[in-house]
Amino acid sequence: MITRAGLYATGGAGFDAQLKALLGDLCFLDEREQDRDSVSEVLGRYGQTGVVGPFQALFGASGNYVDEVASVWAEQLHRLGYLHVDRLVETDAWHQLLAGLRDRFDGKDVRRSEVEAVYGPPSIVAGKRVLCYAPADNSGWVFVDTYPEWTQRYLPGKGRYDGERDDDPLVRSVRAPAPDFESGLTLTLYGKVLRWGPGWWIDHPAGLTDDQQAIAAQLRSIEAADPSQSLEPPRGQRG
Repeated sequence: MITRAGLYATGGAGFDAQLKALLGDLCFLDEREQDRDSVSEVLGRYGQTGVVGPFQALFGASGNYVDEVASVWAEQLHRLGYLHVDRLVETDAWHQLLAGLRDRFDGKDVRRSEVEAVYGPPSIVAGKRVLCYAPADNSGWVFVDTYPEWTQRYLPGKGRYDGERDDDPLVRSVRAPAPDFESGLTLTLYGKVLRWGPGWWIDHPAGLTDDQQAIAAQLRSIEAADPSQSLEPPRGQRG
């Protein structure tokens, strides 16, 4: 059993390949080819570009996503007994956790400290950003993806800027057990702004009030009637 995978990569795609090779070697040495094939079947749901693909589609190909990829592989390594985690969530607490995910996170801003206050310490943290919660029955993990931002502030009299890192970052997405990536995904308000820009609600009005949905429909109608809009980039890419 390993406690942490001592692997390093500069990007999610490279880390995905390293972890795939690691698990393949472990299963080969232990004569567990069938288990290796079962992992390949599960992770095949992420698509032809590997585990990193859906994350790149969500937040852009230029992102790192090493921690997100590590979290996905951590679940599989743990399932096969190759990775130890610090905590397993008992059945009753697990059902409560799953039942309230969308209501707690969908379209809302939530910080990491709030997550740990409600759900307790994670089973394991992938990198420094992804909180992983593992149930005692090994039925599938919940991943809470946080995204710390750096802000720059000019220092009067110093003639320079100073960077400041958010030590209690916002959650941008939550991933729950599901048949496929998309159906298990919940985006927070912050995550929706990162994904589609500040005007995300115009094209994605689900969950809004009736008045807000009516406004969104009106704005879509205005945009569709304006020929100049056809030359504009997607809303999430506008300045």
